[in-house]
Amino acid sequence: MPSLTVDYSTPRAGSATLTAEVASLVLDLTERHLGKKRALTAVSVAERPAATWFVGGASLAELGQASHRTVIRVTEGTNTKAEKARFVAAVHEGMARLLGAMRPESYVVVEEVRADAWGWGGETQEHR
Repeated sequence: MPSLTVDYSTPRAGSATLTAEVASLVLDLTERHLGKKRALTAVSVAERPAATWFVGGASLAELGQASHRTVIRVTEGTNTKAEKARFVAAVHEGMARLLGAMRPESYVVVEEVRADAWGWGGETQEHR
């Protein structure tokens, strides 16, 4: 039951197609590297204008590079350190393929939430 939030920015012109590709990428990688069921994974993707995303005081439009912040929430203890490390690397690599030259100040965060602290369909993960 993962939940992903992806914000990205690229100086290249964005489109609904690119947003859908980003969603598909993170869904694929979540399934492949973290073993999560695609059908139970929610994804929210937002493209941000390159002129409004700053790294070290310069906008991505000025830098001519892309960046992203990808946050996934999973139930605590359901993935190993190695699985999470592979996921982080794969997301960064995949986003660079989709968005172009990527700033190293791009982030993938795996948030582990206690099973009693979140859920879906009105039930906590602990009670499922």
